[in-house]
Amino acid sequence: MHTGHASAEQALARIVVTHAQFDVVAMSEAEMKEAAAMGAKMELCALGILVGSEAPLEWMRHSPKVPLAHTAKCIRSVGARHFVLGTDLGQSGNPTPADGLQMFVAGLQAEGIGREEIDTMGREIPGGLLMG
Repeated sequence: MHTGHASAEQALARIVVTHAQFDVVAMSEAEMKEAAAMGAKMELCALGILVGSEAPLEWMRHSPKVPLAHTAKCIRSVGARHFVLGTDLGQSGNPTPADGLQMFVAGLQAEGIGREEIDTMGREIPGGLLMG
């Protein structure tokens, strides 16, 4: 990753940990807090609720499902301002990214994550990262 001529604070604020909850990264809640303290953001993906032994696509069955309750716990513990919502969808046989995001948001809301937190993770933080 290159951060160009950004200051240390600006560079850290632009780091996004992709798939923070997936088994390839497997950040613990404590590691998420540490990354957040350094200014990093973590991506939460809708695909996490679709993987597991009953996944629609074979290649998704080897990864453990990321329970919505755990994701909601991390959001409450670390703070919504440290996350961005994503989908990691678009593959044939999976929901569309738009449908997957809608499922993900509805699931997070059912776990007690409020509309303001959803807006923070889905609009404000990604917008800030894009616009600098």
